[in-house]
Amino acid sequence: MRIRFRSSFAALVFCQALALPALAGSECEQTFDSTYDLIQQAIFENKGCTSLACHGDTMAGDLDLRAGASYDALVSQPATSVPEGTIRGLQRVVPGQKDQSLLFLNLAAATLPDQWQAPLRPMPIGLEPLSVDELEAVREWIEQGAPREGTVPGTGELLDACLPPAKPIAIEPLPVPDPEKGRQIRMPQWELPAESEDEVCFASYFDISDGIPERFLSADGDRFRYDRSQIRQDPLSHHLIVTYYTGDTPIDSSEWGPFACRGGDNEGQPCSPTDLEFCGEGLCGSEPKTALACIGFGPPDSSTAAIPFPGTQEASFEQSFPEGVFGELPTKGLLIWNSHAFNLTDEAGVLRAWINFDFAEPENQLLRVRPIFNSAEIFKMSVPVFEQQEVCHHQVFPANTRLFELNSHNHQRGKRFRVFEGRWACRGGADEGEPCSPDDGTDPDVPPICGEGTCARMEAPPIGDCDGNGTVGIADLTRCVNISLGSPLRTCWTADPDGNGQVSVSDLVKAVNAALDGPVYSEAPPELLYTNLVYNDPTVVRFDPPREYPGQTSNLIDRTLTYCNLYDNGFTDPAEVKNRTTSPQTPIGIPGVAGGPCRIPTGCTEGLVGERCSGNSEAARNASCDTSPGAGDGFCDACTLGGGVTTEDEMFILMGGFYVDNR
Repeated sequence: MRIRFRSSFAALVFCQALALPALAGSECEQTFDSTYDLIQQAIFENKGCTSLACHGDTMAGDLDLRAGASYDALVSQPATSVPEGTIRGLQRVVPGQKDQSLLFLNLAAATLPDQWQAPLRPMPIGLEPLSVDELEAVREWIEQGAPREGTVPGTGELLDACLPPAKPIAIEPLPVPDPEKGRQIRMPQWELPAESEDEVCFASYFDISDGIPERFLSADGDRFRYDRSQIRQDPLSHHLIVTYYTGDTPIDSSEWGPFACRGGDNEGQPCSPTDLEFCGEGLCGSEPKTALACIGFGPPDSSTAAIPFPGTQEASFEQSFPEGVFGELPTKGLLIWNSHAFNLTDEAGVLRAWINFDFAEPENQLLRVRPIFNSAEIFKMSVPVFEQQEVCHHQVFPANTRLFELNSHNHQRGKRFRVFEGRWACRGGADEGEPCSPDDGTDPDVPPICGEGTCARMEAPPIGDCDGNGTVGIADLTRCVNISLGSPLRTCWTADPDGNGQVSVSDLVKAVNAALDGPVYSEAPPELLYTNLVYNDPTVVRFDPPREYPGQTSNLIDRTLTYCNLYDNGFTDPAEVKNRTTSPQTPIGIPGVAGGPCRIPTGCTEGLVGERCSGNSEAARNASCDTSPGAGDGFCDACTLGGGVTTEDEMFILMGGFYVDNR
């Protein structure tokens, strides 16, 4: 199993102070023009990496880390010292991807040996490892696009130096693949004004069909097959979601809005979306429209008649499928781009994106990949002011699933996202059957999900549990009786506990007893598959070999995971509670559904900070927060934390990848 970590620039910027010079208000011993200049001095030179015997005159590993040469020798350069194929896509530094960057892997293996392994050896050799803060500065620089110029927020504080105010960073574009090996699709750029946040949707047309070798195409020639994708975008984005439209509305319909050139010499000129030459270096795209998850954008079926394309939560994301597994997408058509971005600098920023695909050779075109994007309880949390709450849900796989990747998504107050093997649910009490975490009720600072009950793992499955939910109900018993009267056994395999191909009276009695006894629970200890503690650098866990979930068609419990997230609304630090005055309005204007400022705040953020407000008017509530009667120093502004689209609100999504092997 390999664990990989990634981060989102937009989320990181949101956590940092507004674009201010590092260590503002204090005297700096050292001032640098850019984050990279700071890394050159603080990491490469101060740590001895530029010495004669290392990466100076002798250029160990053919790498020159001296000032003036190091950037060009590192960024987007092949990792020549590592055998080809050790890690697919590995380079010395891959903009936006530290886990594909040999520089980071080597340094992290020395600083955090329990978390990281170097492909060959940790660095620096024979010297003290980097401190955690020094390593973090390198990580942030890489994850935010590995820029040559400019300031990556937070790096000055980490390395005790002063840097200029942050400006929008332009990432290095993905190189265009060899046409015999892959294709690239670009997103029309859009501009984000200074000090703003927005979530937009827009459409564009693509056609990469010309010249694709036949062995990479579907039988009808309309789709191409790939086994690796890489997406890269300018590091302002919180997420980029891309879908292929399969509906009937033509691309020239007014329902998509007006199309114009985005970028290039013809910027702003009206264009025909299928004319791929008119915009030159730019691209023809519809006008970006503010919309949550594209609700209200395009024709009515634009969100349902869609095929998912690769997307990302970070500046860069790469996904390689296991051997024999492939993805398949159309070679041309209409794409819908959903981009959510922040720009807290004082200059306008431009969002661009590129998606690369590596063609899958015929021997890798055996099993189709399937994505995990479980958003069924995306807004499940409701966390009172200055409290914590854990919420859980179940992920159920089809029979014969092979799970190869887990990932997650939440916002800044999601503190601990975990995934457990099995179907964990409340046993007893008013919350019987509610999804829960194995350690529910053990932390006195987190209200238990199960109340008076306990959280336990359901055994799989009791006799007669036809739908695989851990219980035997009337519908299950009816199906068992029908099988005993001649219906096919495949409609409920658990009705035949002795496996003799028949459902006898004795089997029916056992099913009735199972219905009377209730669910069966396991005493086995929990198995933790996934943990993420940092929302803007979500862990990606890859399983090699993939985890297997065979199971009968009716056996859901054996194919269930339980995923949970702990939310902290100012409990640990009252200063981090959700505030009414600092919460941006939701883009789609549905209070209580998509987040935004609360109608009536319930907690004190000034005066009696951390206490509850009271009163029927704003003045009364503020007065209730005064440190003493009539002091006038109180302010009631803290809100309950719920679901929403900005990082002041929350989300709860399990992500990943699997395939089904019925061979």
